Amino acid sequence: MKKFVIALLAVMMVTGAVYASDKPELEKPVLPVDMNVDINEEEPNDDCDTTNYITAGDNYSAAIDPAGDVDYFEVFYPAGGMVTFETHPGDVGDTKMYLYADDCTTELAYNDDGGAGYYSLIEFELAADTTYYVVVTGYSSSYEGTYFLTMEAADPPCPAPENNTCEGALALTFGEIITFNNCGATNDYSAPSGGCTGYTTNGIDVVYYVDLVENQQFTVSAETSYDNAIYLVTDCADVENTCVIGSDSTTNGLEGFVFDAADAPGRYFLILDGYSSAGYEGDWEVITDGVVATEATSWDGLKSLYR
Repeated sequence: MKKFVIALLAVMMVTGAVYASDKPELEKPVLPVDMNVDINEEEPNDDCDTTNYITAGDNYSAAIDPAGDVDYFEVFYPAGGMVTFETHPGDVGDTKMYLYADDCTTELAYNDDGGAGYYSLIEFELAADTTYYVVVTGYSSSYEGTYFLTMEAADPPCPAPENNTCEGALALTFGEIITFNNCGATNDYSAPSGGCTGYTTNGIDVVYYVDLVENQQFTVSAETSYDNAIYLVTDCADVENTCVIGSDSTTNGLEGFVFDAADAPGRYFLILDGYSSAGYEGDWEVITDGVVATEATSWDGLKSLYR
């Protein structure tokens, strides 16, 4: 019986040793990073009363020293939003990371190997004006060595532009160059395939308006880095049936047309759109003019301005 107990204890010890042992060797071991450090960890920071402070954009140089050391970092990010905490390779080899609520007890997130190699990473949406605690330690209580800790915040989403829809359309001023970025715009207007641009227009769009008089020629050119589309309508609620002219040449992001109001003066809405719903966000440059027609104006002539 005594031999059996000894044998059982031996098995338990071996099992525990396996559980606490190092992880399998990485196929491609990670090397210490060359990081532009702007803050060095200051000890003691072993509990919630002796923390270091970290905020978005910080790059910490830190260490698990001695073995079993636990590092606490306090977070207060007034803006709130999605942030990423990540440990990067020093020579500790393997980290664990925890995120706690403002009571420093409630665990909100945990990660072991989400970063490079066996380093850790936590992505979490922080509430505004709320305190959190990030805790870093080695994977095993026998681990010691250096690591880097960073906190990065995602860029906040762009607000919708004022002229995102026809209700907020901005007036065009002839002869001026309009530059803007359509970040934050949404896809509110779509012309059907084969419609007045010749193709579908499923991109995000912004709107301008122009009041034309009888026989006024309205010229417009619009340039982006992607396959844009532009079209002129009289009723934003019925783009398909009230589009009077449009362009989607699919060439170099340069679109344009000349519209003669002839005997149809009134308010028109210029919709600046894109062919596809994917990735059509960026800078625009728009040139417009409106003169009472005296002779024919051609789009080829307008394009020559860019040559």
